[in-house]
Amino acid sequence: MKARSRTLLLATALGAVLARLVAWALLAVERPDAAARARHDADARALPFRPGDVVSLSIAPRGSPEVRLERTGSGWSIVPSGGEANAAAVEGLLDRLSEMRVLGSLRAGPADLAARGLEPPSSRVTVTLRDGSALSLDLGDASAFDRTRFGRRGERVLAIEGVPPVALDPAPVRLLAAPGGG
Repeated sequence: MKARSRTLLLATALGAVLARLVAWALLAVERPDAAARARHDADARALPFRPGDVVSLSIAPRGSPEVRLERTGSGWSIVPSGGEANAAAVEGLLDRLSEMRVLGSLRAGPADLAARGLEPPSSRVTVTLRDGSALSLDLGDASAFDRTRFGRRGERVLAIEGVPPVALDPAPVRLLAAPGGG
């Protein structure tokens, strides 16, 4: 075997080893990073759900009657009145609710809850999913320093960005379908 052939064989073998190392790095390092990013994204969302999985939504503002929306075969209805809801408005609301982001959180006691408008809350948003699970979020006062709003999920007080105004004042007239469909 000539020196040139040995050099070519060695270069080919080293190239194969390098290709395997690169493949291993992509599979062993990148996939767990993608999973970690997905977990972080779910933790960063105030209500981690996919809008298509929602079967009902209720918004209970302090001092006003609860507004409850249920998915029907053809769209959404307002319960208990049975009126048809504007599907585009409800789907848009679900999109905005699913995109609310948690900027920070802390474990808080009763005094902290009252100071942030969470005892009692200004509004409670509950999303029921196709699998029967329910996600609830209490909404409180707006922060005096930025565009966030305080919220509570479980034992944590959250600073939430992107809370839609209808989550605090869900006037049913905003959600009704136009006469004749819509």
